[in-house]
Amino acid sequence: MRMVRKIRAALVLVAVFLWDLVAASFAVARIVLAPRVRTNPAIVEVPVSVRRPWAVALFAYFTSLTPGSTCIHVSEDRTRLYLHVLDTRDPQATAARFKRLYERWIAELEA
Repeated sequence: MRMVRKIRAALVLVAVFLWDLVAASFAVARIVLAPRVRTNPAIVEVPVSVRRPWAVALFAYFTSLTPGSTCIHVSEDRTRLYLHVLDTRDPQATAARFKRLYERWIAELEA
């Protein structure tokens, strides 16, 4: 049963990433193609709940692979990611979104 949960989590994680990849690509294209669009770039601190080094790295990779964001630093104790985000009006909501989309499923793989 545990292996089934992990396989499900891996499949959902890939599907969520692909959906986010397409959505974020359109958002970045809109910004690039319409230069009058105002952006609100920010450095966003994302608290990390997963503990294993590979899980933290996977979380950082997924955030960096998403267009419009990149992980610029992982804290020494691996409890925080620092992301540069191209456009956000609410950094806390952006952090919560990344946790909901990616970390939740990575935690299932870690369990």
